Amino acid sequence: MRKGKKGFTLIELMIVIAIIAIIAAIAIPGLLSSQRASNERNASTSLKTLASAEADFRSNDRDWNHVNDFWTANIAGLYTMTSTAVPGNTNITTDPPIKLIELSVASADGDNTVYAANNENYLLTTFAVPSAKAGYWYQALILDNTLGSTVEATYKLDTNGSSPMGTVHNTSKFGFCSYPDSQSSGKYVFIVNENNTIFRSATTGAVKSSTSNPPGILTGASVLYNNWPDVACLKSAWSKLD
Repeated sequence: MRKGKKGFTLIELMIVIAIIAIIAAIAIPGLLSSQRASNERNASTSLKTLASAEADFRSNDRDWNHVNDFWTANIAGLYTMTSTAVPGNTNITTDPPIKLIELSVASADGDNTVYAANNENYLLTTFAVPSAKAGYWYQALILDNTLGSTVEATYKLDTNGSSPMGTVHNTSKFGFCSYPDSQSSGKYVFIVNENNTIFRSATTGAVKSSTSNPPGILTGASVLYNNWPDVACLKSAWSKLD
């Protein structure tokens, strides 16, 4: 450059751009990996809170159906259900939802089915718009494959409480799953049941198979993650978290 002229030469500018590109190439993968790890920790922790909420729901008969049972219809019900002590769900002030879980977890329920439970259950959309929580969706499992093809393998049963809510409870079992919204959100699927132990399984591709919001119970996640795995599958494909 001539004396007194300000600015970069073309060569200097190209060198600066090359340095920035190298730094970005090194830093960005690490940042993405760190974000995935954070999402995965959040998902496993949220499943723990769901297990605690289920224990509370059952031991304290939160829906007041006079049966000590778990809520097994979906995730959101642990927030939106009401007590049958006040019939119906017409007044949030006098008959509030039980709110045993955070709204952010309830709104990440991948199941778009409406479980009226004899009109004791508010719609999730009364409180929030469905959205993934920290890159993960949640859903209630359908079957416990450790029990084979028996009635007891079904999580959603009618426990014949004082209020006829339908097949939304189970006196002894529950199962929940959390799965990533995309491959960049996380690489593990997590599950928990009444034993309060978190298991995880590494994914080999995209888990969410739906573009709907929420994804849906049968179409949202791969069918591999709709049920609690049998003993052989649990040993071979899943690992226990401490």
